[in-house]
Amino acid sequence: MKSILYGTTALMAVGLMAGTAVAAEKISLGLGGYWAAQASFGNNESDAAGADSGLRDHGFGQESEIYFSGKTTMDNGIKVGVMVQLEGETSGDQIDNTYIWSSGSFGRIEYGETWGPSLLMSYGTVGEKNRTGDFTSHVPFVTLNGLNFNSYGGGAGVNGLPSEKLGYYTPRMGGFQVGVSYAPEPKNASATGTRDSDQGTQVGAEMVDIGINYTGDFSSMKVGIFGSYYASQTEGGAPTAAAAIGTVATSTLETTTGVQVVTSAVAQAAGAAAAADVEGHSVGAQVSANGVRVGGRYTRHKDIGGAGLDRTNWRIGADYSMGALGLGVTYQVAEQDVTAATEDTSTYLSVGASYNLSPGVQMYGGILFLSFDDDAGAAASEGENSFGILGTKLSF
Repeated sequence: MKSILYGTTALMAVGLMAGTAVAAEKISLGLGGYWAAQASFGNNESDAAGADSGLRDHGFGQESEIYFSGKTTMDNGIKVGVMVQLEGETSGDQIDNTYIWSSGSFGRIEYGETWGPSLLMSYGTVGEKNRTGDFTSHVPFVTLNGLNFNSYGGGAGVNGLPSEKLGYYTPRMGGFQVGVSYAPEPKNASATGTRDSDQGTQVGAEMVDIGINYTGDFSSMKVGIFGSYYASQTEGGAPTAAAAIGTVATSTLETTTGVQVVTSAVAQAAGAAAAADVEGHSVGAQVSANGVRVGGRYTRHKDIGGAGLDRTNWRIGADYSMGALGLGVTYQVAEQDVTAATEDTSTYLSVGASYNLSPGVQMYGGILFLSFDDDAGAAASEGENSFGILGTKLSF
């Protein structure tokens, strides 16, 4: 598969150089992005007797990014462009999703630090109005059992970071499109290349990510369906140590389906188990008509917690838009095997609304209900909590 991807890219490079390939204009960068503010009200208590998390019952949060993007069309009709995304707050991945691309009748090539087909080609992200929950930047709740919410496959689901990769997406034909990417290392922010580590234990190395989706219009109804599969290596082979994992990265992107997804990531170590290569698959769909959308997604990561310890995540949702007003509901369940017979489970319910005050200015808010169950029934790792959300997002 890697050889096929390299060969395809070589052919595309020949196409880029063929004919008169002088750019009509030098690339000029434009600015875009968003700034989101959020207030939350609720609790993070566990079922332990007299438990007090020590956290306030209210808090403020913010999250912002600035996009630097540009493109030009060469005289042979081929487009080339660049994207760099800067975090507005101090972050471990201060600049992420930085890549170059080229597109034409041959499809689209991407090279650099970005996501793969399992995320970029996905459908089913429907119903979330509170900007919390699934792979999100605003996380007002504590995941008591250590298992957070992430319904994506590929590198987004395994490592939670946009890593250096080479990707190719075919032209859309008859409503269908296919994408494939290869990432040697599960990391980002590398200026010296990603060939520096095949030692030690790391999950998600040499990842091949393949996706396919379909979009179509049927009278007044629009349909989007996708499926993806990824395979990766776990290098080293030492046992996977038990650990509780929290948020490790945040980012924002614009997917090829035109749906903006605010993202963060979790990884779940699920008890001592022999390390194993990780692979997985994801399927999803959404249907929209007359302002109503319904959709869902299911993802399974095989051996992500060690040999025989899988993780699954599924979500369903619906939303309705009427002019400036939007209403939505999302329900999500994450499950991680801890032993062959036990698992941790986290559930999430979001009910919310949004209102566009003017172009690029949106207010939103709603309520969240969360439940966390521990495989061993430890009271300190279990609980049911709820939150109120009120926020504003400015897009530019």
